[in-house]
Amino acid sequence: MHYFNQAAGGLMPGNVLQTVADYMQREQTMGSFVAAQQVQPQLQQLYARLAELLHCAPSDIALTTGNSHGWNAVVGALPLAAGDRVLVAPGEWGGNYAMLLQLSARTGCVVETMPCTPEGALDLVALETQLERVKLITLTWVPANGCTVYDAHALGRLCARHGIAYVIDAAQALGHIPVDVQALQCDALTAPGRKWLCAPRGTGVVYLKPGFVEKLRPQVVDHLSCPITANGPVLRRDARVLEQSEASMALKLGLLAALDTAQAQGWAQRFAAIAQRANQLRTALAGVPGLTLQHLGDVPADCGILPFTLEGYTPAQVQQALLEQEIQVAASGMGYTPLDMQARGLPAVVRASVAWHTSEADIAALTRALKQLAAQAVAA
Repeated sequence: MHYFNQAAGGLMPGNVLQTVADYMQREQTMGSFVAAQQVQPQLQQLYARLAELLHCAPSDIALTTGNSHGWNAVVGALPLAAGDRVLVAPGEWGGNYAMLLQLSARTGCVVETMPCTPEGALDLVALETQLERVKLITLTWVPANGCTVYDAHALGRLCARHGIAYVIDAAQALGHIPVDVQALQCDALTAPGRKWLCAPRGTGVVYLKPGFVEKLRPQVVDHLSCPITANGPVLRRDARVLEQSEASMALKLGLLAALDTAQAQGWAQRFAAIAQRANQLRTALAGVPGLTLQHLGDVPADCGILPFTLEGYTPAQVQQALLEQEIQVAASGMGYTPLDMQARGLPAVVRASVAWHTSEADIAALTRALKQLAAQAVAA
């Protein structure tokens, strides 16, 4: 299989699969609770690995079952009120946008889109004049349809100057490009394990800036996030206030194994490989007749997500035709980035995304197959 669907889910290394299987066998042998007790040192190592990757303290890290779990837990815990303004970029993930509209209906907060330049970049000069009553800015750093990569660092500086809560959805960023929460100046950042980290589905991470937890009012708690004391329940004051006790130890250990593998290979080497393959694929796709790259003008050439359309075919038809040739891409519909795609009149795009292990042979196979499809469309 020539795999170009990293943005949906990375292929897990063999040691990740083995780690999950080994732990499940341990649960079968001794039961889930004793097995979980025995792997507590490894779980503490997981928090340390994630903290090292994100440039924060282990106490700033919470483990989740995926990006939606973490993002909704953070944003849903913010005390938004009627008239409070919440700003998003056009590339906001559709699931996040749906959650914000639910919050708007419940609290009376107002969801608005940040101004952008014609090239698709955030217009921070215009934005800074429009911040009255803005309580939250949430940014999908790398949109799911690959339209661009927003300047999350510059937006963080703006939010810091004005004391505005800043939450980053790094689902398509973590493991794809370097992520430093100190440089980003964000209050919270969320990501899943299943994409660029190549961990099992059902894993995720939340970073909370020290002190930000004091502003949260979690909607769901249990005895882990809100321990029972002699004086009654007391919310934790670290990021794990967002965690729940019922979770898969096997999947968490799989995430640790994935991080160990990446660290052994070298994160810098992974980022460089993704950038190199993205550049190569973008150049190759530009030579396919009838193919249009559907990114915005300011997208970096080394972004590992490449959206396109092919004349004569719907994205779903392209996806199926390629799958029949053992090539996997995604067909990204309106729900992925509804604001951006509606604004540009795009009902769907084909999304090809590269990994650190994408080869020149993979790129050649995809390019060849697309040229064949283009020729068939002309002949028809």
